[in-house]
Amino acid sequence: MTENFLTKPADTPAKLHPLIGERWSPRIFDPGFKLDDDHVSSLLEAFRWSASSSNEQPWHAVLLRSGTKLFDEISRTGLGGFNASWAPASSAYAIVLADQLFEGKQRDMAGTYFDAGLASSQLVTQAEAMKLKAHYMGGINRDEILRTIKAQDREVICVIAIGKQGSLAGHSDELVARESAPRLRKDPADVYTIDGVLS
Repeated sequence: MTENFLTKPADTPAKLHPLIGERWSPRIFDPGFKLDDDHVSSLLEAFRWSASSSNEQPWHAVLLRSGTKLFDEISRTGLGGFNASWAPASSAYAIVLADQLFEGKQRDMAGTYFDAGLASSQLVTQAEAMKLKAHYMGGINRDEILRTIKAQDREVICVIAIGKQGSLAGHSDELVARESAPRLRKDPADVYTIDGVLS
């Protein structure tokens, strides 16, 4: 830890790219950091250029920067539980939406969720490459978010808080404890199988 900033590299003997091995989801952001237009363009273009089944691109992202009316409204009404206490200090929210219709008919949502997840991951990887951090949030009020951004025929998948990582100094014991908790994963045998069948 340097100057009260945490790092949490992946605990693995495998040789991971730093964009993967050093990615983690902080809850403490620098509230004074603002995303400029170049940041926004790079994040959203990374999202746009993700792979998708049959190149249908069944997704949409709404990026709201801090200090805007919609960012403040989502902070008040769109975030659930503990997320509402820390996420407003981030620089932006990326609201990830999945299209429900294709050519006027209900989509196969399993494939759509997969594609939207890929695009979300690409946005987060781009954030990491730009020395920013991102935190996926599933604890959100989806109906309230849809109402606020006036989305139709789309489903809210998640909200991603994005910004510059902040210092631990001056934060509550609860938040610091959560921030400092080890970055854990299941054992490899519980996650993947090599050259065999599932047991």
